[in-house]
Amino acid sequence: MTIPFKYHRAPRLLALAGAVAMAFAAGCSNDDSSDSKPAKPGEPAAKYQAEISRTSFGVPHIKANDEGSLAYGVATAYAQDNVCLMADEFTTVSGERSKHFGPSATRQTSDIPNLQTDFFYRIINDDEAVKTAWNAHSAPMKAMIEGYVAGYNDYLDKTGMNNLPTACKNGSWVRKVNEQDMIRLLRRYAAEASSGQFIAAMVGATPPGQNGLIPAVPPKAGMHPMDPDYWVAMRERTGSNAVALGKDATDNGQGMLLGTPHFPWRGALRFYQLHLTIPGKLDAMGAALGGMPMVNIGFNQNLAWTHTVNNSAHFTVHMTPLDPSDPTKYIVDGKPQAMTRKSVSVEVKDANGLLSTQTRTFYSSQYGPVVVIPGQLDWNAGMAFSINDANLGNHRLLEQWYGMNTARSLDEFKGAIDRTVGLPWVNTLAVDKEGAALFMDVTVVPHVTKAMQDACVPAPFKPLAARGLFVLNGATSACAPAIDKAAPQPGIFAGASLPRLVRSDYVQNSNDSAWLSNPQAPLTGFPDIVSVDNVEQFGRTRLGITQVQKRLAGTDGLAGRKMTVAQLQALALSNRVYYADQIMDDVLALCRGEQADSGDITTACARLNQWDRTVNLDSNIGYLYFTGLWERILRVPGMWAVPFNPADPVNTPRGLNRDNPAIATTVRQALAAAAQDVAKLGVSQDARWGDVQLATRGTRRIPVHGGKGADGVYNAIGTVPAGDGKLEVIYGTSYIQTVSFNKDGPQVQAMLAYSQSTDPASKHFADQTERFSKKEWITQPYTEAQIKADPAFSTMTVTRKADGKAAAKP
Repeated sequence: MTIPFKYHRAPRLLALAGAVAMAFAAGCSNDDSSDSKPAKPGEPAAKYQAEISRTSFGVPHIKANDEGSLAYGVATAYAQDNVCLMADEFTTVSGERSKHFGPSATRQTSDIPNLQTDFFYRIINDDEAVKTAWNAHSAPMKAMIEGYVAGYNDYLDKTGMNNLPTACKNGSWVRKVNEQDMIRLLRRYAAEASSGQFIAAMVGATPPGQNGLIPAVPPKAGMHPMDPDYWVAMRERTGSNAVALGKDATDNGQGMLLGTPHFPWRGALRFYQLHLTIPGKLDAMGAALGGMPMVNIGFNQNLAWTHTVNNSAHFTVHMTPLDPSDPTKYIVDGKPQAMTRKSVSVEVKDANGLLSTQTRTFYSSQYGPVVVIPGQLDWNAGMAFSINDANLGNHRLLEQWYGMNTARSLDEFKGAIDRTVGLPWVNTLAVDKEGAALFMDVTVVPHVTKAMQDACVPAPFKPLAARGLFVLNGATSACAPAIDKAAPQPGIFAGASLPRLVRSDYVQNSNDSAWLSNPQAPLTGFPDIVSVDNVEQFGRTRLGITQVQKRLAGTDGLAGRKMTVAQLQALALSNRVYYADQIMDDVLALCRGEQADSGDITTACARLNQWDRTVNLDSNIGYLYFTGLWERILRVPGMWAVPFNPADPVNTPRGLNRDNPAIATTVRQALAAAAQDVAKLGVSQDARWGDVQLATRGTRRIPVHGGKGADGVYNAIGTVPAGDGKLEVIYGTSYIQTVSFNKDGPQVQAMLAYSQSTDPASKHFADQTERFSKKEWITQPYTEAQIKADPAFSTMTVTRKADGKAAAKP
């Protein structure tokens, strides 16, 4: 009997000592029965077939003749490196975490209990929503989804549950998946920057007088999604920097790109490096999120692109009056309407391992599910609030990145984005080999014009609207997001109406609005829901603009007035703390005065005086005192000596208003508190930054440079205390790339800061993390000759026959 799922070893691999070369991927079986043999007469042809070549650091180069086979290869490669991570995410998006891990436990990357997460995903991923999304996909994208499912399932069959990595070996939650699971995963990504931040608010929404799943305790400032500071913090956790240089700004007169997304180092939002090829159609390389059979950030022969999390709003909240006799009836255009009720059930495992079912009823208006944030969005006898998540109607993620991956020119690239409007929550920056630099803030945004903002935002919520968060009057249908016939989805802006800029010098973004993509050509006049003008910029934005402008003006002390790749890489990893440069001279002046009269202040001042204002591995721990100081004073009214000036947004605000006695007192108090924080952390006063900030890989603790994005560090890194005077990295610089072009095509150096595999047994569990620690960029092999010349080259072919089922049951 022919086994339908086979790994075929190529002749070169056999010549390279088969047993060693076959160990290139964790979890890959070395079953001798998988040797390649030609199909016998009458044997079914291959339904899916992909060639997977691996180069140094485990990067897979996947080649196939069609979309389904390509995705089949992607799923196989990804499962070889991260099967446990993928299985965990499929468990999440299907609402099955409580069944396997209990209702009170949390995901690795979240503090939201499983029960709330399960109800949320059961709400947004119900059968009707999933079916609608599936039907909206084109035939090639359906083929990709089907191919990915087949590849993942065949990997499980081939490997066997007992041979999976320790983290999921024989796990009850590891199962074969179907196309609906993939749709659920795509919807999870789409909703990440909208309803995905309203889990507690949605699950806790119950009619007045009923007990919800969460206590009705008013949240702290900055801790809920109707506070603008929440989104500032969210963009720090999943933010990015990007610089796209045109021909007038580069040393060789061609395009040059820097992309440094700051994403979680754990969970499904980890990037994965890969190279995808369909001969004559697609040849793109870069990185993708788990489960995505497309390159999200990367390059092809003609252009390169990256993304930054944008600050457009992707949802609206609608305030609806209620029928006085029934809080589950709302009134629109003077007519009462009954809320839609949805009964949702979740299986829950108790402490004894026994399963039971919990069922809740959730309510929606015509605008979307009802949400509750105590003290701000309350559901009482007179009013309720519903969330309209525009991205839950966005079924175009795969189609969008497919169009970008296959674009042959910057015009095709722009056209694909404008036509599809499938990017859920990220700006796009790109360059082409001719030397054009592109910025596009074209994402799924509810169609709320400035006129609608004036007419439809109730007075108490106008300050929120000015910062991009919209509560609309739901009592009238005239305040629902408008229909634009040019848009691919009802209720959103058409792509052509959203911000973009093409330059021959540069464009940049570090999670601020589109406004200052290039200060010489500010993008203004857009609705606040899209892009807010004349607002203070992040330190990372100001640092990026300043460094590029100094280089082009020749005022940075370096020769020439054009940027080289090395200089672009230095910008990415210089590890300067921007806000330290703005205030430290004034802080040290206060330290020299009589105010430095306590032991805590003296200790902090001593370390700050010796600090080089960077977060490199050999910097002293002065940064810990600075970041503790900064987080306590950054929002103090009157802090700045030179306040923000919209006419000079790159250079303001700056300077500490130290001559103000109240500010001076606040700084002293903050210094003392910062010193106490460091003492509690248990850090040695003689420690260097590389002794404190670490990435644990098995028994190794790899030092990691970088610091908080909120402190103005371009190389943004986020941590949690590790309990022994150390800080463990949990998010930050992830896939970092520079791309330039010459006569030989794209020239690319990149690193995946946390490495390819999440399996501790894999040799690619920490190898790139070591390189990132040393700032040793890795040249990426792209052409066939470069791939085959790589010292770690190995190749295999994976196949499923046309009549095939999984090879072996676990």
